[in-house]
Amino acid sequence: MHPRLAVAALCAIPVMAVLFHLLTRSGPSPLAGYLSALEIYWLLLALALLASRGPWSLRPRWPGCWALAGFLAILAALIWQGGVRDLMSLSPVVLLTVAAAALLNGTLEEAFWRGALIPGLTRRDLRAAAPSLALFVAWHAAPGFGAVALSGQGGMAGLLLAALILGLPAMAARLHSGSAGAGAIGHVLVNLLAFAMLAARNPASGLP
Repeated sequence: MHPRLAVAALCAIPVMAVLFHLLTRSGPSPLAGYLSALEIYWLLLALALLASRGPWSLRPRWPGCWALAGFLAILAALIWQGGVRDLMSLSPVVLLTVAAAALLNGTLEEAFWRGALIPGLTRRDLRAAAPSLALFVAWHAAPGFGAVALSGQGGMAGLLLAALILGLPAMAARLHSGSAGAGAIGHVLVNLLAFAMLAARNPASGLP
């Protein structure tokens, strides 16, 4: 695991937790504040990726049967919970915002958490995979401080559990393929439905 990036991620958790807490409780709506905090998070991920050095890839490769089954199970659960219905209920502008957010979050998170953070990971490096996955889950405590103000997120516990459930097939795909590309595709699709549910079930004032 990249030591400097790991330390930076740990240090960012309490700072971003404060931002999520403050922004979701100010402004036109909790959802608009949550999106603003996410934008700051994406900027930090982009800066970290620019500063990182090491061999990692976003090239899509076969993720393995277990990873594929995991992503399909998550998508099926979101569809069962009404994710597609909520997606279709959004206005064109909000739908575009949701799609852009899913694309940015899924791609940047996989590029960082399953890419730059563990650049030389191989199939046998389970010792490096476990702490990276744990750090990914721990990071979600930060948006968890904002999620408590939103409907459909399950609060802090729900977000941490969701991060673990998503992180397992994403890490399995990384271990099997040596790339974060397949995980990014799955992550974007999961985020598309999850963010659609979030947008549909919370007041959208302050969004385009």
